[in-house]
Amino acid sequence: MERAQIEQAALEAEPLAPEVTPAVTVAPTVEQVLALQRSAGNAATTALIGQNFKSKTKGTSGGLSGLTLDVTFTVSGTPADGLQVIQTFMGTRRDDKVQVGTYSWIYKKRRWDAFVDGGKNSPFVTMSGEDPAHPTNPYYLTADEVTNQVTWDKDHGTVRIFDLPGAVALHDAAHFETAIVAVNCKATGRDKVLKVFKWGWTEKGGKPDIKKGTEIDGADSGIKVLSKPSPEWRNIVKHDYPKYRYD
Repeated sequence: MERAQIEQAALEAEPLAPEVTPAVTVAPTVEQVLALQRSAGNAATTALIGQNFKSKTKGTSGGLSGLTLDVTFTVSGTPADGLQVIQTFMGTRRDDKVQVGTYSWIYKKRRWDAFVDGGKNSPFVTMSGEDPAHPTNPYYLTADEVTNQVTWDKDHGTVRIFDLPGAVALHDAAHFETAIVAVNCKATGRDKVLKVFKWGWTEKGGKPDIKKGTEIDGADSGIKVLSKPSPEWRNIVKHDYPKYRYD
């Protein structure tokens, strides 16, 4: 069973709203900078250059080993309040027939379930009785985890993402997609997705999804790093948190 076909079935279960194409930002020329300095002074020049500073997000250590995810990403050139993580799960219905999450669809006569990990509809809340990681947003890291796993100084820092999803042993297929987001990026009031990565298993955690992972620190990380989230990630987030807005 191809993952792409399963993801397409998830999209057909709940169509996405049309996406808005972001405007392309062009760096200022030398002539523009000099003209701005003459007309508005250095403060305005600094603001113009800052708006066009290239954001960079890169995996710098770790990855997936066995069932343990432990990976660190480094972010630079991204003015924001800090970093967070949004992680989605989609998998076949558990062996004990218990539904996880509230988003569900059928593909090739099999029931699939999905949720925002750590969110209000996740087993972390509905089965374990814990509070969501964040009271209103679809974040994966709790406040304590942000303190311990995120470093941040204005426009640069790191985030460490850890998970050990033992419950995958109850699913014939378990697929995760994890996004690193800049919180209140550039003081816009909206978060920005900086990078995402996919990982997971079939055969109840016995067979990894990713055959050749993105290289991190000179080694196969076991995860596939991508520049933007997939439509199914967007659909799951939209289903569980319809009021959440991001770029």
